[in-house]
Amino acid sequence: MENRAVLVRVCPLCRRDNRTEPVFSAYSPSGWDLKRCPDCDFVYLERIPDYSATAETLAWDHTFLAWHEERNKAAAQQVLSRVGRGIRIGTHVVRKRRRMDEMIAELAAPGPVLDVGCGKGSQLAKLPERYIPYGIEISAGQAAYAQETVARRGGAIMVQPGATGLAQFPAGFFTGIMMRSYLEHESQPREALLGAAHALAERGVLIIKVPNYGSLNRRVFGRRWCGFRFPDHMNYFTPATLTRLCAECGLGVRQFSWLDRLPTSDNMWLVAGRA
Repeated sequence: MENRAVLVRVCPLCRRDNRTEPVFSAYSPSGWDLKRCPDCDFVYLERIPDYSATAETLAWDHTFLAWHEERNKAAAQQVLSRVGRGIRIGTHVVRKRRRMDEMIAELAAPGPVLDVGCGKGSQLAKLPERYIPYGIEISAGQAAYAQETVARRGGAIMVQPGATGLAQFPAGFFTGIMMRSYLEHESQPREALLGAAHALAERGVLIIKVPNYGSLNRRVFGRRWCGFRFPDHMNYFTPATLTRLCAECGLGVRQFSWLDRLPTSDNMWLVAGRA
C-alpha cells in the first residue's frame, strides 16, 4: 500500500504478540502477513492499514469491484466461481438466504436499531417502521447517503470507526444491532463487541454475519477462496473463535445451529445477546 501508515496488531482474540511467529505463507499475499495464533488458533492479518486508509481507499464501494474483477481474470478462477455458485445454490436449498431486516423483525423489540458499517443505509431502509434506524459508517461519502435514509425516521448516522462509535452510545440503548459483513473488516473486533454488549438493551439482539474461515469451501478453493480480501479483511473467524470472542466480551450466544454455519457455506450467522 503506497505510502500508507501500517499498524501491527497482537492477536485480537487472546492478545498474544505473534511478531516472531512465521507468516501463514499458504494464504499470505505479498506485503500482508496472515498469522495463525499458536495459542488460540485465531487467523488474522497482523499488519493492517490505518483507519484513514480504510475510510478513504478501502471502503467497500472502492474495493469490491476491483477485487471481483481481479479474481475473475484467470480461467481457473472462472471455473471455481461456477463451482462456488453451485455450492451456494445447494446451500440455499437447505437454508434459505437470510436477510438482516427480516431477522431483526423476528427477534428484536421495537425501538432503536443500529447497523455497524451501514454503508449507504440499504439495510436500514428495509427495517419496518417500528424501528428507529441508526448507523455507524467510516466512509463520509457513504454516510451522507445513509443519513438521508434515516433522518426522516428520527435516526442518525455517526461517521466513526465501528468500535469507537459503539462506545459513544448510552448503555442499553439499542434493541437490535446488525453487524453484516463488518466484523471481518474491524481492526479492533474485541472492542467492537464490548461496545455492542454495552449498547444493547437487556433483551436486545446482536446479529453477526462473517465469512466462515472454517468452511469446506476455504479448504477446497485455497487462496482463491472468496473470503480472502487483502488488506480489508483483517479477521478470519471460525465458529469456535467467533463464539469465544463473543463470550469474552460479555455476549451469550442465542442462536448458532449447524444450519447457521454449514460447512458448505462461505458465511456464518450468529445471534447473541448480553450474557
